[in-house]
Amino acid sequence: MLLVGWRWDRRRRDKEATGLAEIVAFALTAVWALVVAGTGADTPISQLFESFRSLGWLALAFALFTRDGRHASVAPIRPMMAALVFVELLQPLLFLMTLREGTNAVALGMIFHISVLFRLLVATGALVLVHNLYAGAMATQRAALRWTCAAMAMIWGYDLNLYTIAYLARSMPPELAALRGLAQLGAIGLLVIGAVRGRSALRFSPSRAVAFQSLSLLVIGAYMLVMVGAAQSLAWLGGNSSQLAQLGFIFVSSVFVLAILPSGRVRGWLKVMLAKHFFQHRYDYRAEWLRFTRTIGRAGAQTPPLHERVVQALADITDSAAGLLLVPAESGELVLASRWQWLTADVPGEALSTDHVPFFEKHNFIVDLDEVRAGIDFQGERAVVPEWLFEEHSAWALVPLLHFDRLVGLVVLARPAVARKLDWEDFDLLRVVGMQLASYLAEHAGQSALLEASRFDEFNRRMAFVMHDIKNLASQLSLLSRNAERHAENPAFRADMLITLRNSADKLNALLARLSRYGGSGGE
Repeated sequence: MLLVGWRWDRRRRDKEATGLAEIVAFALTAVWALVVAGTGADTPISQLFESFRSLGWLALAFALFTRDGRHASVAPIRPMMAALVFVELLQPLLFLMTLREGTNAVALGMIFHISVLFRLLVATGALVLVHNLYAGAMATQRAALRWTCAAMAMIWGYDLNLYTIAYLARSMPPELAALRGLAQLGAIGLLVIGAVRGRSALRFSPSRAVAFQSLSLLVIGAYMLVMVGAAQSLAWLGGNSSQLAQLGFIFVSSVFVLAILPSGRVRGWLKVMLAKHFFQHRYDYRAEWLRFTRTIGRAGAQTPPLHERVVQALADITDSAAGLLLVPAESGELVLASRWQWLTADVPGEALSTDHVPFFEKHNFIVDLDEVRAGIDFQGERAVVPEWLFEEHSAWALVPLLHFDRLVGLVVLARPAVARKLDWEDFDLLRVVGMQLASYLAEHAGQSALLEASRFDEFNRRMAFVMHDIKNLASQLSLLSRNAERHAENPAFRADMLITLRNSADKLNALLARLSRYGGSGGE
């Protein structure tokens, strides 16, 4: 009640419009605590006020989502919130059924189990919402949500454990129900800490990873509820074989989950379904750009060559398992430059003829090979696709890499684990990334050309000294041969001639030794 008064005073003083949900949640929690203290935790009236309390906290969670209007762009929030509210609103119906049945022990036991099952469902969904609320907020703004989210997590986390034990024990454990007040006090303490630390403006921005984790938590929670419900249904059937049937059902279900969930194909299917039905755009462009930059910019002794990283950067975007890079040769045709995890592809020496290169330079067209195989031809791409790509059924798409309207490469992407049709968003992203990769390849080719030119320049400078030494030796030997024609009979001349020849041979050997340091082998 003190929190209600403080929050109301702050809302009136600061003229805030967003504090009403907090006031309602605090007030309903206080009223519920008073009812439980006066009538007990297992009375129908306390159960009814517990539903009001849960609805108040759900309203607060929704208000935190909608504080900056981002709930309109996150599709799963409203349907999930509506489902949780609907389930919670079923509790008053169970309350009325309890009053109607009166002393019917069997009916009351079934109503109790259904009520606890609904509480479990609401607690699980609420925890998923709290996780999504906190993890989806920007890092600089999580401080404003930390304590409120911690309080809601403590309330619903304790409810989840309490009702799980109550469902398995078929009755409400009095000790845990009594300790529930401590959990509420802990939540109040967290709210007080958050109140004195102040708040900042919120901006909700969930990433694809957070959404995928939330969907996974929902799937796991739904699976748990289905398994518990199915096992309990088998138990209600009775008979001597009910326990054996329960054990067999749980064993088969566990084997099924362990076999399916680790599958990369299943994870890929979940990601495709999540992007298709829950998001306006297929890609998380920030995450894609960061991954692209890490792939291209990483360095180290174990780093693959640039050509291989170019293929990987494009393949990671479409979840392709492999890829090829074709680059222009000196005569203009495209030849294989690199493979990425695709050793089985049979690529001919001339992967794409020179006559087909202008098509990609003119249109910058990304070719969907499945459509070409199906006979669809938009801009004449059927005529430029070589036969070996038709025969390679794993080939999925051709992405041209253009640099100033010049084709510097062509990437062949393999089919992803979950086959799908390329759409406009794939084409736009692959085209932009292809242009960026083309600039890297052009820069790499320019640096290679400069390095080769510098080597030729160094070779020319060294050859100038070599030619100078050879020219001096040739002049010396030419002069020696002319003098030998006139003074060959002179013993003194012959002695000088031997010395001159020995010096020339030493100079030639020294020259060859110097050249051997820059060549593959030395001269003799």
